[in-house]
Amino acid sequence: MNGSGHRFALIFFGSVLLIWLAGMALFVRHSALPPEASGTMLAVFEPSTSQERAVTAIATAGGNIVKKSGLDFVWVVQGDEPGLAGRLKAAGALGAYRELPISPALAGCFAVADAKVEAAFD
Repeated sequence: MNGSGHRFALIFFGSVLLIWLAGMALFVRHSALPPEASGTMLAVFEPSTSQERAVTAIATAGGNIVKKSGLDFVWVVQGDEPGLAGRLKAAGALGAYRELPISPALAGCFAVADAKVEAAFD
């Protein structure tokens, strides 16, 4: 087998990876909740945010912690009062997202990237 077979495999793998990353980025972007949203959602904070700071922000926003995800900066929260998503963001969260049918850890990483891109264009 010559080098062209390996080159094709690398190009194919790279293409699939890029398409998957772009799809995940779009999926997470469309999962972002508007500020007036309430209910159960993922609250995503900066990765450097301490657990204490995140819990304080969630409480300040009027949310209830449902569970912690696999990452210290992604929390599943719930609140019935309209505007929870906006209050979370005002209290220090990068954003609030619908619960995603993927791992919260993976969703959190994409949500952080999404929030950084959104902040760059604001």
